[in-house]
Amino acid sequence: MLEDEVLKILRSVDIKAKEENLETPPQEELGDLSFPCFQLAKEQKRNPQVIANEIASKIKIPKNSVIEKVEAKGAYVNFFLDYSKFSKIVLKNMIRLNKLKFGRNKKILIEYSSPNPIHPIHVGSARNTFIGESLSRIFQFAGYTVNRLCYINDLGKQIAVLVYGFLKNKIKIKPNKKPDHWLLDIYIDANKIVNKNPELNKHVEKILYQYENGDKEISFLVKKIVNLCIKGFKETYNLTNTKFTEYIWESKFVKESKKYVEQLLKKKIAFKTAEGAIVVNLQPYNLPNTVILRSDGTGLYLTRDIPSHIYRIKKYKPSLSITITGEDQKLHFKQLFKIIELLGFKKFSNISHHIPYAYVTLPEGKLSSRRGRVILIDDVFAEAKKAVKQKFKVKDDKLAEKIGVSAVIYALLKIDPDKQVMFNWDEVLSLHGNNGPYLQYTYTRCSSILKKVKKCENVFSFKSLNEEEKKLIKLLSNFPKVVQQAIRDLKPHYVCNYTYDLSTAFNNFYEKHRVINAETNELKNFRLNLVKATKNILGKCLELIGMYAVEKM
Repeated sequence: MLEDEVLKILRSVDIKAKEENLETPPQEELGDLSFPCFQLAKEQKRNPQVIANEIASKIKIPKNSVIEKVEAKGAYVNFFLDYSKFSKIVLKNMIRLNKLKFGRNKKILIEYSSPNPIHPIHVGSARNTFIGESLSRIFQFAGYTVNRLCYINDLGKQIAVLVYGFLKNKIKIKPNKKPDHWLLDIYIDANKIVNKNPELNKHVEKILYQYENGDKEISFLVKKIVNLCIKGFKETYNLTNTKFTEYIWESKFVKESKKYVEQLLKKKIAFKTAEGAIVVNLQPYNLPNTVILRSDGTGLYLTRDIPSHIYRIKKYKPSLSITITGEDQKLHFKQLFKIIELLGFKKFSNISHHIPYAYVTLPEGKLSSRRGRVILIDDVFAEAKKAVKQKFKVKDDKLAEKIGVSAVIYALLKIDPDKQVMFNWDEVLSLHGNNGPYLQYTYTRCSSILKKVKKCENVFSFKSLNEEEKKLIKLLSNFPKVVQQAIRDLKPHYVCNYTYDLSTAFNNFYEKHRVINAETNELKNFRLNLVKATKNILGKCLELIGMYAVEKM
């Protein structure tokens, strides 16, 4: 809002600036936004201070502008807000803001979570889930139509190991606990046996071969096992209100994948080795060659990813297709998108984007798993709920769960996906600092203030605002811009950063200034509307992150 107004004024005096050319002054007395003239000075080979003075002298501020005055200071043109006008626009808009509209008539496809269907979702897959769910919500809030996909790898060796465990021990499918946890116990036992007896790998490979080639008994058992595991996933997803448009099984694309391999051979993009394996030649595109079909005729992840990717884009017709996986799959997706392009689907390749994320590390000891190295998100959620009840003296089970789950989500989401997360309990569950409970507490503080008043008059501006009020209003005005930036860079942690800044600004304001007992009735109502606007935007932020906005703590 502010940036647009400043750029409009600069254009009126023939200065073609962009938003990235504007800066926030280091001191309040230098204005609210500045345009540095160094680049112009370089282009024109003139003194930047002279240019700044010339620009400032030419500017005539429009009558209804939220800019009050313009001054040249050194090499900068400084713009000062008329907070009386600005606050009126900001508060009216932010109190009633429900959704943005710049994504209307555009479709987004996001594949995320996609946990291995042999065990419950672990902390690493949970980070994937939280990134994807938050991005989906951000796109939806901006007006996009979003389709969420969960891709189920039912053709991995781990599935074959699990099937081997069922067949060897003649296990009946009757879970005595949450189904994905039950399957993990069976898998761990089967995996131990296979690891102790390497010759059993032949049996596992045979199971995988039989399944890929349509063996009815094996296919029936795999279907039962995977559906059972997905049932367990859905129980976990329910805690975070995560729902998918479609669950796609990798096995669905076995037959079609062989057709694309034939096309790659015909186009001479791929070649057969002496051993009988088929390799795609990607060296001309500065990528390493990759096997697309093994010598025994079985495929790899990449083999099935080709038809899977083409299928989803043909079905959902998105303007952008996003896949979220661990950072170790960067090369895989570069190869995949290049192969799709070489097959004649250049448009599909162009709209495809891979978001890699770094993994989660946990300190030794306090969060050790009963199952060894794998830390399950169900266990983390349960531990978080327990800790909330003890630390915050929360008696309500549902409320403790909402606070605990939200704290975990925020801890894994607030860090840039490119960076590793160190999961630290003391930071996760604190009412101070950059963490989930602090944000939720700020929201409940807003709710508490508003519950104490019967009604609030429509006072949206005040002649003389203090520093804390100004900062809060400027931050509120930035919310739509933050959403746009998160979409542009595909970085949901931008919303986390913003929510923390907004919470901090509000708490600073509230600690220094009275709201309900303000000096005058006019000031009281102005500040109540400031609280209403903050509550609305904080609530939207918590929703976009995937957290619960709770009314009490």
